[in-house]
Amino acid sequence: MSGQTLTDRIAAAQYSLTGSEVARAVCKATTHEQTAPKKKHLEYLIQATQETNVNVPQMADTLIERAGNASWVVVFKALIATHHLMVHGNEKFLQFLSSRNTLFNLANFLDKTGSHGGHPLVPAL
Repeated sequence: MSGQTLTDRIAAAQYSLTGSEVARAVCKATTHEQTAPKKKHLEYLIQATQETNVNVPQMADTLIERAGNASWVVVFKALIATHHLMVHGNEKFLQFLSSRNTLFNLANFLDKTGSHGGHPLVPAL
């Protein structure tokens, strides 16, 4: 059994029901688990940017939506996934992001979990 929360599982199931495997992969790459995004999900998203029938705007919008989550873990993983796609994905992903007027609204982001330091995703300085 994985450490995914019930919220993560429900969100992934909703995306599966709508037929959006890309959105489902974004959801699975940006779970509440305090671990790095799984390599298999990032690789799926990279491959998806190479496909002609994949809706890149929907992929980007789903990542942006996940970056608006109240959980610092989900936000951080959404930013990691976006960076990964900008570096390793097809150029059309980066072109789409650069064509948008607004991207990530992190102004309202506040870690409400009460956790302090020692996060496994953030290396110690």
